[in-house]
Amino acid sequence: MFVLSGKNEKPLYSQLYQQIRNHILSGDLKSGTKLSSSRHLSKELCISRTTVDMAYQQLVSEGYLVGKSRSGYYIEALDNINIPVFMETNAKEEAILSAPLKAPKYNLQYGKLETAIFPFKRWRQLTNKCLRDNKEQIMNYGPVQGELGLRIAISEFLREYRGVECTANQIVIGPGSQYCLTLIGQLIRPSTTTIAIENPGFWAARSIFSNMGLRVIPIPVKKHGLQVKQLRMTDAKAVYVTPSHQFPTGNIMSITRRLELVEWAYQSDAIIIEDDYSCHLRYDVRPIQALQALAPSQVVYIGSFSKILSPSIRVAYMVLPQKLVDQFLLTTEHFPCSVPFLIQKPLELFLKEGEWGSHLRKVTRHMKKKRDILIQALKHEFGDAVSISGENAGLHLLVQVKSHLLEQELVMRALQTGVLIHPAGNLWLNQKDAPLGTVLLGYGGIALEDIYPAVHLLRQVWLGDE
Repeated sequence: MFVLSGKNEKPLYSQLYQQIRNHILSGDLKSGTKLSSSRHLSKELCISRTTVDMAYQQLVSEGYLVGKSRSGYYIEALDNINIPVFMETNAKEEAILSAPLKAPKYNLQYGKLETAIFPFKRWRQLTNKCLRDNKEQIMNYGPVQGELGLRIAISEFLREYRGVECTANQIVIGPGSQYCLTLIGQLIRPSTTTIAIENPGFWAARSIFSNMGLRVIPIPVKKHGLQVKQLRMTDAKAVYVTPSHQFPTGNIMSITRRLELVEWAYQSDAIIIEDDYSCHLRYDVRPIQALQALAPSQVVYIGSFSKILSPSIRVAYMVLPQKLVDQFLLTTEHFPCSVPFLIQKPLELFLKEGEWGSHLRKVTRHMKKKRDILIQALKHEFGDAVSISGENAGLHLLVQVKSHLLEQELVMRALQTGVLIHPAGNLWLNQKDAPLGTVLLGYGGIALEDIYPAVHLLRQVWLGDE
């Protein structure tokens, strides 16, 4: 009935315990059944009597067996039997089966960052300072909006870098922009069942709003930004935009279009959700003031530290119009903040002690250099066979390849040759509207010296001898 293996990493008594337990739960061993004595079973399985006794005692302590003096061990009467039991697999075998495929040699996926740019030494110092000086706060739940010190620091740097005027009371800290979008969706649900989004646009935002039961209306994006005239023709009371660096095209919303959008929001008493996801990384253009500065009472502003520090830090924030602050606090009463204090406090110190400015300048210079090399490599290898957009900011280029290959074929051929890239078709609500051969090339996570070899491989598998 029982099969034990010396090659299994689990101790013999644990194997025996597990198998008896499985037979009981599946109903193979009925209530009241007497088990073999430890002496008899040890001889049958060629193991020590102590091993059997250990397994039996574990089953007794968990209520599967009952021991009767001078009689032996019996299956306890259980209320729930015939429970499906999943058989164990060898741990090593399972690890091999679940192990990811060999990592591609070159990673041009969007959203990645090199480990070399993270300030490990300084972050470690700030974390140690936090552990030393904030023992009481470490042991408590924090306020739902996030630590006051960090919110004050964020309000100050937003005023300096983005022209956003707000108080710490308007700021909510969360683990990522998608978390913020979920909260916003909850806040706007009482006033609207419809939200407009850019098309093409950020796929995660579209999914979040759809999953919350909101009707999503795509609004085309042209050179100067979202088409406000088409927005006016809808019944939407909210719109999601990326005006400073439209995702994925990289277009900057013109001041004329911004004023049109603000006018629509005031006239419709609607909310504008401004995602300023890569506002700090600008290369050949002057910084654009945040849309929030034009209409603080109508705009929910979202920002993140993912593109400058690290995606795994998981710190984003939103600035709520004052009229939504009370509604948010009422909705989330008694909730703690979802970002750990041991992340928030070092970040607060990083901002307050002047580290942010120098780190931002360092990252911007490095990313501009990588962007320049990627554009040079694309032009050198592909010539007129590619068109590039979105090059003035952020961490990616939107590239259209003039080839007979479809988007998925481009992605698969790149992967087969060792280059990981991101498809762009899902950025359009209807993927058939996506320009043929369009992909995202992210340069945040690839080393400078790897850019040319990666692009050369793409040229070989995409164009061949054309």
